[in-house]
Amino acid sequence: MSIDLETPLGFASFISNASNQRKVFVPCSFNMSKILKSVGAQESHDLVCDQDFYEAELPGPLAAEYKESCSLVHNVVVAGTGRSASSSVFSAHATVIDPLTF
Repeated sequence: MSIDLETPLGFASFISNASNQRKVFVPCSFNMSKILKSVGAQESHDLVCDQDFYEAELPGPLAAEYKESCSLVHNVVVAGTGRSASSSVFSAHATVIDPLTF
């Protein structure tokens, strides 16, 4: 599942961040490498993504490279059904919510 501005969760996250004058990154691609490269370029403190993307296990060298480029992200809204989520790339505070019933 991809999260973008056309999904209720992506749009609601964008509106709530905009009303609080915070920059949020809502990826609109299925290409994981492209998204991870964009996160660092966007310099956002907030990220909205799906659980598969957040929990993806990357090879050691790639994980270290992306972890450094994504270090500015402090809060992640994870669209998923699991109670907890862990990431090898993001060291941010993650909030997992069901994207259909949030």
